[in-house]
Amino acid sequence: MKLLKVILVAALLLNLTGCWSKIELDELTFIYGLYVDAGEQPGTVELTISSPLPNRLMSGTQGGSGAGDGKSYSTVSKTSATIPEAAILIQQDLSRRLEVSHLKVVVVGREYAKQGIGDLLEWLKRQPEIPLGTFIISAPGRAKEIPRLSPVFEQFPDQVLENIIKGNIMYSTTLRDCMLAESAGMGYAMNYLTFGKKNEAQGQAKPEYWVGSGGVMLFQDNRMKHILNIRDGRSLAWAAGRIAGHAKFPVYTITWEDKGTGSMSTVFLSNSASTSVRMTTDGPVFHVKVKGRAGLTFLKDTKGRKAEQLSPLLLTKLQDKVVKEITEALHQVQRSEADVLQLGMLMEWNYPTEWKKLKEHWLEYYSKKARIMVSAKFQIADFGSEK
Repeated sequence: MKLLKVILVAALLLNLTGCWSKIELDELTFIYGLYVDAGEQPGTVELTISSPLPNRLMSGTQGGSGAGDGKSYSTVSKTSATIPEAAILIQQDLSRRLEVSHLKVVVVGREYAKQGIGDLLEWLKRQPEIPLGTFIISAPGRAKEIPRLSPVFEQFPDQVLENIIKGNIMYSTTLRDCMLAESAGMGYAMNYLTFGKKNEAQGQAKPEYWVGSGGVMLFQDNRMKHILNIRDGRSLAWAAGRIAGHAKFPVYTITWEDKGTGSMSTVFLSNSASTSVRMTTDGPVFHVKVKGRAGLTFLKDTKGRKAEQLSPLLLTKLQDKVVKEITEALHQVQRSEADVLQLGMLMEWNYPTEWKKLKEHWLEYYSKKARIMVSAKFQIADFGSEK
C-alpha cells in the first residue's frame, strides 16, 4: 500500500513538471545585467539592460560570438524621471516580456553613485523576483559602457563581471548587503571597476575593451563618499572579513636589511578578521584583529640564513606591514565619514546606553574621534619546498 502511494505521488509530480507557468520560455527576455546611470538631463536616470539572444546562441560558442559575426547578447537603454518608468519604456520596445529572476549583476555609474543609489535600492527590493544575492559594483564612468567589454573567455559581459567579483581581491557585495546596511543606517562598500581599450587592439577596425579591479567605492546614506585604490581596498576588505573568492589568498612582499638586500614573498593560505569594542573613560575603543596562515613563496637573504632561522623576523615584518596598511586604509575610511565596518552597530549591540548619546552625531564622532586599534597574529604554516 505504501509503495502504491509513493508511485502515485511520483506520477503526479512528473505530470506537474514544466507546468508551473503558462508563459513559455520563448516569450521571455532574461536580463543578466542591469546598468544604471544619471541621465543627461538633471533629475533623470538612464537604465540599460543586458540580455542573451537565444536565436544567436550555439552550443560550444566561446567569446560571445553567436551565429555569423553577431554577438550573442544585446543591450537596450532608456531614460526617464524614475527607474520604473525607464523599465516600462524598455519593455514597450521589446517583443518579449522582461524577466529579472536570472539577474547576475547590477552596475552603477560614478555620477549616479554621487547622487545616491537610494532610489535604485528602493525599486530593487520591491521586485520579489530579483535575487537578493545579486552582485552590485560601480563603474569609473558611465555604467552603460561596461557591456562593451570583450568577453573573451565567457559568452556574456555579465558573466565576466560576476567572475571578477567572485575571484578577485575586493568585496563581493550583494543587494542584500546594501539593504541591510541601509536599514541599520550604516555604510557599505563595493568593487570599483577600471575600464578601457586593450592596447593590443589599437589600430584594429573594431576596438576591444577590458575591465578590471580599480579599488573600492565607499557609501554612506546610499551616497558615494570616497574611492580607495586597490591596496587600500584589499586592506579594508580584510579588516571587514569580506575578501572575496580566490583572493582569500592575498600575497605580501616584505624586505629587511638597510638596502633591502633581504626579501620575502608570502601567500596567505587562510585569513580571518574580527571586530570588537571596549568602553574606556575616554570613550569607546574599537579593535580590529586579523589572523592568517601564510606560505613562503620566495626568500632572499644575503647572509644565507634558512627560512626557519628567519621565522621570528619574517613574522614580525609581515605583521607590521599588514597592520600598517590596514590602519592607513581605515584612516581614509574614517575621514570619508563612511562607517563601512559598521562600528556604530557594534556599539549599539554592546553599549546601548552610550550609543543613545552618540547616535545623533555618530558620523561626526566616528570620523574625528573614534579610536580604531589594529592587531595581527600570523603563523608561517608552509616554508615551501627547496631543491
